[in-house]
Amino acid sequence: MISSRQELNEFLTYEYQKYFQNLSQWKYRALLCAHDERAVIWHYQKCLRKTEYHYNTKHRLRYLLSRIKLNKLTVKYGMNIGINSCDKGLKIMHIGPILFNGNVKVGKNCSVHINTAIVARGTTDEVPVLGDDIVIGVGATILGGIQLADGIAVGAGSVVNKSFDEPEIAIAGVPARKISDNGRSKWANRKKSE
Repeated sequence: MISSRQELNEFLTYEYQKYFQNLSQWKYRALLCAHDERAVIWHYQKCLRKTEYHYNTKHRLRYLLSRIKLNKLTVKYGMNIGINSCDKGLKIMHIGPILFNGNVKVGKNCSVHINTAIVARGTTDEVPVLGDDIVIGVGATILGGIQLADGIAVGAGSVVNKSFDEPEIAIAGVPARKISDNGRSKWANRKKSE
């Protein structure tokens, strides 16, 4: 939870580097004017973090104005992520529909692809709790009061409706099941060596 201006700056600096490694602010603004996908996503995410900050520090008027801006961006781009649901290091991979229940808890360094949903199941209010370093593939749905351990890679099109306590694994399918021991860190290291 962002509770001070210093924490806000730490979040923004850390997450900016995930999208624009070593890119100056004026080049980012040029990309935003050109509607570059990364710049548009970062614009949304920066607004999300500022809205969280104003909400948590009880800046009522600033929160209201920030929330209005965030709602406009949510409608425009279809990205609906509840405030205070994601820890530091969120990375949205593409512009497109994303739905997070407002009560979901997502750990650090989560990567999310388009057409994903992290929501409650049916008539219950229980929502998923995700660990650190999780990557969620295109079209995945994570639902109900489940928990995912650190470093899990969720395959594209998966429906995750039960908990997975083993870290650093890949899960996929409908319903999801463990398919390999290649979680996010092993997958990332393999990709770098190719």
